[in-house]
Amino acid sequence: MISNEVLNQFVNQLQGKKSRIMVVGLGYIGLPLAECIAKAGFNVIGYDTNLNKIELLNRGESYLETMSASRIQELLKTGRLSFTADIACAESCDVYWVCVPTPLLNGAPILDSFYSAIKSIRAIAKKPFLVVVSSTSFPGTTRSIGLSILVKEAQEEGHDFFLVFSPEREDPGNTKFTTKTLPRVFGALNMQSAKVAMVLFKQLFDEVHQASSIEAAEASKLMENVYRAVNIALANEWGEICAQLNLDVWEIIKLASTKPFGFQAFYPGPGVGGHCIPVDPYYLLSKLKSMGSNAELINLACDLNRKRPYIIVNKIDEFLKNSSRFDNGSKILLIGLGYKKNIGDIRESPAIDILDLLLKRSLNVKWYDPLVDTKHPIWELQRELNLSPELLKNQCLCVVLADHDCIDWDMVLKNSNFIFDTKNKYSEELNNLTSEKIIRL
Repeated sequence: MISNEVLNQFVNQLQGKKSRIMVVGLGYIGLPLAECIAKAGFNVIGYDTNLNKIELLNRGESYLETMSASRIQELLKTGRLSFTADIACAESCDVYWVCVPTPLLNGAPILDSFYSAIKSIRAIAKKPFLVVVSSTSFPGTTRSIGLSILVKEAQEEGHDFFLVFSPEREDPGNTKFTTKTLPRVFGALNMQSAKVAMVLFKQLFDEVHQASSIEAAEASKLMENVYRAVNIALANEWGEICAQLNLDVWEIIKLASTKPFGFQAFYPGPGVGGHCIPVDPYYLLSKLKSMGSNAELINLACDLNRKRPYIIVNKIDEFLKNSSRFDNGSKILLIGLGYKKNIGDIRESPAIDILDLLLKRSLNVKWYDPLVDTKHPIWELQRELNLSPELLKNQCLCVVLADHDCIDWDMVLKNSNFIFDTKNKYSEELNNLTSEKIIRL
């Protein structure tokens, strides 16, 4: 164990904001986190292996739509935040905050970046040091991989370092919460690690909760998003049930929501997207599979969510079969390609799956989303840069997949022949004049 004298010196250094902190991985989690730490008064080094990202940041530019260039420029002026692609800069740091991606391949997490990050820290860090892991994976990842690398040169656990797991929480586009104001959870390797983490976290975040273990903190992250994945699958299932019963699923949810306890509203849509809900359940499922176990409900929810874009495309096919009277043929315009409202992020977006499925059917499909920045050659060929009355009138069907506030929805309603509204954007317009042109889930 680290001696009490060394522990107290480390704590005093944190309390005096004399510790230097490196954020490893400057994506949608790492960059806002680096900003949060620097604003708290610490000196921060943002590290990423992507040279293009580092060059942009050092010029005061941003590659994240949720982080303005002015915020980066403001921090650079303070001198408390710098960016580098040189891991040698890590030698001067006391705290290493790991925010590297852990993508999926065939339903299993790929932990190469996590393994590499921990190994690089172990090789260069001065003793003692704190490692905070925020990369999402299955319960046991931090201990089985992170700890095993860190103790390789030590005689026992905690000999020259502190280790903590603290799951990331981010809701892109939600201005109500920031990295600082979101409640923070963490689990620590031992009491010493918990002590230094609490000292640091209370200076960074408004609300901090300590878990009983690293594994408990890891599992809490998965439960948050498994909960959402299961309930979204249920909402979509209810949509299909209500259609068979000739009921309005949106009305049913609205009525159920009047209950002041025991119910939380989830809504049907084109599918799940983003960096958490479509991905996190598979971290858990892969862990259970390695243990010879299973989670039937979670597996079923994942299957239903994965099939959702196919259901949407089948509904479009069904509409087109009854629409041969249109002279302009089966022209389709997808409105909104981002995975959620007011976000241009297309990671795991169900709209991408819907676009690809329609293209495979050799349909004349275009898409419009002013927030999306994609260089994909096939998708760019299908892109419409301007949403005009003429474009809308020339479509057999417009499909609402993301209801961004920046889109003129009144113009869409006025000039479209038919609208497949997967987001219930036009719930208030369902009257005698417009109901015939709106198709709902």
